[in-house]
Amino acid sequence: MIVVLYVLFAASSKPETQHGLSQYAQGEMTRLYVAEVPPPMPARALRDAAGNETTLAAYQGEVLVLNLWATWCAPCLEEMPSLAQLQYNFEGRIRVIPVSVDSEGDREKAISELALLSGGALPFLQDMTRGVLFDVQAAGMPVTIIYNARGEEVARLAGGADWSGEDARRLIEAALAEE
Repeated sequence: MIVVLYVLFAASSKPETQHGLSQYAQGEMTRLYVAEVPPPMPARALRDAAGNETTLAAYQGEVLVLNLWATWCAPCLEEMPSLAQLQYNFEGRIRVIPVSVDSEGDREKAISELALLSGGALPFLQDMTRGVLFDVQAAGMPVTIIYNARGEEVARLAGGADWSGEDARRLIEAALAEE
């Protein structure tokens, strides 16, 4: 009996080991997840507001905060102003890239919603096929994925969050320090 109690106590008193940025999974970032083997950055073609094609590889060399969203996703719309604030707070150090997965019929609505919600601070990119959701293995929306300057995923957060607060600031500073 004493041995069983010792084993239980010893196991419960060991500090949990955390790797990468998982130690920042607190407060607004509680749902932060660091995958042992994350999927590669999507190589899928995306369309900007003018209809030009690009890919996320165009941002290689920068710390990228990719946000997958849609106009029909309430938490997506709710967090967009804070993502714009995150871009403002880290101007020149990171790039916040929202990618709309709205259909072709909702393209103009998505462009105007993003402009309104971000105060014009964030670029518009769209994947009407929604294939990018499969590429990143998103379990739901919104999903925000942080990539280092080499294009490697370092952390992700599923669900809406306040990206303008102190929890997000600490996370992004840590991501930048790992560079």
